[in-house]
Amino acid sequence: MRRRTFVATTATLGTALVAGCSGSGGGSDGSTGSGTFNLMISDQPAAIEDFDSLNVTLSAARVFRADEDEELSPRVVNETTNETTASSDDDPEESADDGSDGVVEFDLDSVTVDLTKVKGDRAVSVVEGELDAGRYSGIELRVSNAEGVVDGETVDVMVPSNRLRIIRPFEIGADEELNFVFDINVIQKGPRGGYNLLPVIGKSGVAGEDVDVEEVDIEDAE
Repeated sequence: MRRRTFVATTATLGTALVAGCSGSGGGSDGSTGSGTFNLMISDQPAAIEDFDSLNVTLSAARVFRADEDEELSPRVVNETTNETTASSDDDPEESADDGSDGVVEFDLDSVTVDLTKVKGDRAVSVVEGELDAGRYSGIELRVSNAEGVVDGETVDVMVPSNRLRIIRPFEIGADEELNFVFDINVIQKGPRGGYNLLPVIGKSGVAGEDVDVEEVDIEDAE
């Protein structure tokens, strides 16, 4: 199975990413080494059943570090209001956006996934890279385009702020391979109001621990 392989540096946002393999670095919890991080995309059945196709083009994925003593509850960040669905500690995304080194970014090179091909437990890998061993608080996907077709006609599909963000803590160890599933749902805003893409926190998480998944090849999901 062909995978998209990237190297992410731990520098601030905007650092260029290159194909290949990286050396190990210090983990956020003081441990050393790095693990293999696979990010997979899935879609829960709902309004997706309306679609002939729903092509979502991703430009980047951002993974946020967590402090050793940081307590985080799984939740979705509402990009429209910049709030979360549950009260908790300060949002790690806000500190990462200020130019700190608390974020690892993967350039996805405008990979496109047809969500109608990854319904239910099916998922497709969009990243295989390396993360320093340690704790991470969540993931953000940058969406550059979303094109939906229903009954042969193009429909509006909106992504607030062109970002999909969840807070779902996980930990990766040195020399460990971890598959993380980011589940996306499409909901109809109204009879004539178009559609929205939203993350599904209950179906996102570490494959084999938080969720079960059947991986499909990316060519079959485009």
